Amino acid sequence: MKIIKFVLVSLLFIPVVTFAHEPVMVLPNAGLTPESPFYFIDTLGEALREFFTFNPGGKAHLQVDFAAERIAEIKIILETRGVQAKGLDVAQARLREHLGDAAEIIIRQKSKGKDVRELAKSMSEDFDVNKEALKQTFKEQQRSLEAKKEELKAKIREARHTGDTAQVETLLHELSEIKAQKELLDIKEEEQEEALEQEEEKIEREMDKKEDAEKAIKEAEEEKQEILIATGIVVMDGSGDDAMAQFAKFDQLLAQAKELFAKENYVGAKQLAKQAKDALEKIEEATDDLDEAKEKEEELKEEQEEQVRKGIEEEARRLEKELKEAKKATRKAEEKLRTTGNEKEDD
Repeated sequence: MKIIKFVLVSLLFIPVVTFAHEPVMVLPNAGLTPESPFYFIDTLGEALREFFTFNPGGKAHLQVDFAAERIAEIKIILETRGVQAKGLDVAQARLREHLGDAAEIIIRQKSKGKDVRELAKSMSEDFDVNKEALKQTFKEQQRSLEAKKEELKAKIREARHTGDTAQVETLLHELSEIKAQKELLDIKEEEQEEALEQEEEKIEREMDKKEDAEKAIKEAEEEKQEILIATGIVVMDGSGDDAMAQFAKFDQLLAQAKELFAKENYVGAKQLAKQAKDALEKIEEATDDLDEAKEKEEELKEEQEEQVRKGIEEEARRLEKELKEAKKATRKAEEKLRTTGNEKEDD
């Protein structure tokens, strides 16, 4: 059965529609970052470059180049100073400004009667490359924090085994800090993604409707593949049947989008593709909740076993109660995952 499911999952990765190969961004050298007291030199240099660029299209693409530099800065800051660094907020704010300025240039040109469809298409493609580079930057930091978390958990188990209570407390504090950093990183990534999508939507409105719809369908398919990669273990170990049912809901919406696209109803096709993508995001949220609940359950189980081994019955009873609550939370998360895909049908 597991082999069959593995084959089915593999088949889901075969793209239905083939699009042109997209460029992979190579980030520029970050140079000075907002953490440096000499960062103003960097901003001054960019202001001069913008001042001496007169073509509107050139100005728009220049903003995208600046955005790439901000992403490089974000990457360096996360790697060297962490998610709580003040300079990170500065780099993220400037990134949003650059992409917002690029969108405004296109809107102003259209208001002057210019045909901006080709420029909008080009800028949208540049946006996609920037978004992917930013996503990978956050993912790298998430993987780094996850590795630190697992390392600390292993040390905690070892310290408990040797009975080093003081070391356990120290390591638990460090683990709490890592978890807090992960949560903050997720928040910053989500805020940045929402802000960039708002600016990208402004540009997409100026694109050719057919190309805009095609792009929406393509993004939905890519989102599905990313989630399948992230949840592949859940699917293959037999506990992902509910998730597969939700993917079926996505497939239904996307198939309808493609039908409308074939009928040249590009506005309707884009709307359905967006709905399909939204459904995937809800599945991802429910899966994350389930993972967190299971992780909490596992941690409590390990602590409970250790306390039982030491014969501390009172503490063991407390942990037993918390373990039951954690199991209850797990069941709720599983129920949420089962019902996510049915929300749109109920609407």
